[in-house]
Amino acid sequence: MKYTFLLFLFSSIGAFCQNIENLNFGSDTTLDIMTWNIEAFPKAGQNTMDSVRKIVEALDMDIIGVQEINDTNAFKTMVLTINGYSGFAKLNYIVGLGFIYKTSSIQINSIYEIFTAPQYWNNFPRAPIVMDMNYMNERYILIVNHLKCCGDGFIDLGNTNDEENRRLESVILLKEYIDQNFPTLKTIVLGDLNDLITDQPNSNVFQPILNDPSNYAFADNAIALGPSSNWSYPTWPSHLDHFIITNELFYETQNNGSYVQTLKLESEFAAGWPSYEAIVSDHRPVAMKIFPDMIGEQAEVIDGGYNLTIYPNPSNGDVHFTLGNPMDEGSILIYAANGTLITDARCTGKFTWETQGIVSGIYYATLTIGNTIIKHQRIILL
Repeated sequence: MKYTFLLFLFSSIGAFCQNIENLNFGSDTTLDIMTWNIEAFPKAGQNTMDSVRKIVEALDMDIIGVQEINDTNAFKTMVLTINGYSGFAKLNYIVGLGFIYKTSSIQINSIYEIFTAPQYWNNFPRAPIVMDMNYMNERYILIVNHLKCCGDGFIDLGNTNDEENRRLESVILLKEYIDQNFPTLKTIVLGDLNDLITDQPNSNVFQPILNDPSNYAFADNAIALGPSSNWSYPTWPSHLDHFIITNELFYETQNNGSYVQTLKLESEFAAGWPSYEAIVSDHRPVAMKIFPDMIGEQAEVIDGGYNLTIYPNPSNGDVHFTLGNPMDEGSILIYAANGTLITDARCTGKFTWETQGIVSGIYYATLTIGNTIIKHQRIILL
């Protein structure tokens, strides 16, 4: 995946610079999603509400998953002042979670909490919120979270009150929930997950996700592995705010122009980080841009009468491709779920992908004629 880190540098007058309209991220042709812990919202009252509103308007995101809402009424009041946006928030114990979304691009199917029963309170002190929505007629599932904080960096499996163990159990429960309820849907887990992707396996609360690379990935992994200057939590330098995506999204997030970045909003404030932290949050937001045109589809005919049949699919052996008329010659490109090119073959009429030595998982085949992409189709190797 291509990751870009941008630092917005504008001259400032007062809390905000006069050129805040130059701060932007979203576009009409991409799905733009952000996760943002807006610490103890509104921590500075109306000043916080005004600052967050201006940031949301300038960034032009499609969806923002927010954490640490102390006052849901203030949150709803603020959202009402943002032209073209709506929102949802739910208070859990002390702080709540929610979404802000653009009404012109996002069609909501449903929004609801999960893991609300008392037996889950220890693992989810803030019940996750699911947004079931459509963007450009494609269905997506977003699950916003704020996992338990703190700990000593080690997982005490015998202690149900150990912070790392609580986060580990939360990750296991979330993965099981997605596997059971959304096995074929494009699903994104986002939020302040309060731990590091880069911990060693025996102390990594995300190991259940990392152990299943055919089905899950951290879209922000390059940020976690990169310089600390791009991490989401500068106060105690660490990267805690994440995007976990399922394999239905692997292909399109590898598309040229899709990327994840940390947004250094403190550059918009006259005194930099101290002003931003005092008025808005101790977390930077992390944003993901997805170009939705590079998606593995199951439809047989894409355009121009060109035809591609793949069989068997799913397969536990070789995979056969039949290219229908009127195509004379084309290319079959096969990609692993992480975007690695496996095969690039010229073919006419028929082609067999010999899969001996290829690990099971999700793959994607692309049919091209000249420089034109005709079709994408997902392949499952058993």
